[in-house]
Amino acid sequence: MYPEMAMPVEGRTNWKVFAGVMAGGVAGIGALTGMLMNGVVSAAVNLPVPFTVQASSINGQSFSLAPGQVPNQQQGAAQIQMNGTLQNMQITKTVNTPLGTFQISISAGSGQTPVQATGMTVYASSLGGDTSFPNGLTMDASTGSMSASQLNMNNATLNVPYLSTQSITLPGMSLSIQPVSSSSGSSSSTSNGT
Repeated sequence: MYPEMAMPVEGRTNWKVFAGVMAGGVAGIGALTGMLMNGVVSAAVNLPVPFTVQASSINGQSFSLAPGQVPNQQQGAAQIQMNGTLQNMQITKTVNTPLGTFQISISAGSGQTPVQATGMTVYASSLGGDTSFPNGLTMDASTGSMSASQLNMNNATLNVPYLSTQSITLPGMSLSIQPVSSSSGSSSSTSNGT
């Protein structure tokens, strides 16, 4: 009936072109990752999954804390907004997969250069540490909110279902994936940008 429908059209892949395009893409991603790990560029971050943030110290400016609701979730939490530096920051998350349970850890800011975050919004279900407000603290009993021009927190631990920043630098970033249970084997993956 229709001659063009009688014979299927066969296509071919030019493997040299395909390999060149893939190599360029991988090289670009590798270069961006390297620049992020060495603090050359910063990235906007939006993490909407529960995890734990620990730091030996957090120094924040324009700190505010108010009761809030985690975006896209029916969970209440303390909404914290600030710009800050985090020394010896570690973010950990345990995930269950069909291959077993793994703990993912991201570490940064352990050298002379701390993690720098601007426009940071954190919803914390719990937080703790040795905290001081060198320039005072304002508390509003009617709203349950607090604000301070400066926050210093040592030995900080935050359980965080949501974190967002306008920009963040992660000097000396390293990523590790470790099995939690012995039934998942003993393999791990580590990348270190130092």
